Amino acid sequence: MEKCNVSFKIEYQSSETITNAFVKYKNPPGSTNEEKEDIKNALLQDPNSIKLSKIQDVGDYDLEVGLEVNGVIDTKKTTLRMRSCSSCETPKVHKVEVLENGQIVMNYEVFNTGNLATMEYQIAKDSEFENIIYSKVGFSDTFDYTQFENIDMRNGNIPDKTTLYIRIRKYCLKDGISAWSDFVPFNSGIWGVEAYCLSPDNERDLNSLCHGIFPAGLLKVVVKPTPPDVNSMIFLTNGKPAIPENIREFEQNAPDYLKKGGIRWITFLRSNSEFNPSLIYRVEPSTAEIGEIEREKCYNYWNT
Repeated sequence: MEKCNVSFKIEYQSSETITNAFVKYKNPPGSTNEEKEDIKNALLQDPNSIKLSKIQDVGDYDLEVGLEVNGVIDTKKTTLRMRSCSSCETPKVHKVEVLENGQIVMNYEVFNTGNLATMEYQIAKDSEFENIIYSKVGFSDTFDYTQFENIDMRNGNIPDKTTLYIRIRKYCLKDGISAWSDFVPFNSGIWGVEAYCLSPDNERDLNSLCHGIFPAGLLKVVVKPTPPDVNSMIFLTNGKPAIPENIREFEQNAPDYLKKGGIRWITFLRSNSEFNPSLIYRVEPSTAEIGEIEREKCYNYWNT
């Protein structure tokens, strides 16, 4: 557990010498567990640096400072919040941007990059971070701090069109881990849609396209414009056209026949105002452009 070194400054005016000075504190606030510390000597020696030796743990404290002159006592009460006792500086999230393809980009600042080892971010559905949906230690794109962090959309399982909250903290080379930054709320977009795909080397098999049965391959793609129609383009989630060479380079888990021949037929697995999962689209593999919508539909196949 982190151990804290707590000190503070007391400003006061008195025409007579302080005869007694103390600090009382409770942890947690409102508890009966009260500690008292005599600070008279420290106050008379240096009122700008009063150290509290008994507060060593992170947490919240009810604090009461008392000064006494010849039996007359004046007290002040406050709350002391110890969020971190590390000298590792707390970073700051400036803003979160959601790109057109749904990619989330965090603009953040690290104070003192000289002792930066790495960073950690958390995304939650609530501002108290009790429902954390994703956490990552490390940089997504590089090994260095670049101020703009592309959130790991592939592994993050970020829900579409949802109010979310993000916070970060810094890992220092020698000084431990910083406190968490203030959270920043944002609204997620739509990052890709899952689709069943067949290549030119496969026959147009309705059983595969409508149910995802071999040899249909599953890809997550972005369609522009939506809803999908003739001349719409199919992209990978990184914004690259879903042509064979890009599938080979960026979709390591895709079936070999899609890496080799690209997409000839595709059905989308989302059902809303923009996507109809019963429609089968014919695609030009070399350009990833939709050329036509097949007459046969999955719901005709499902009903047979």
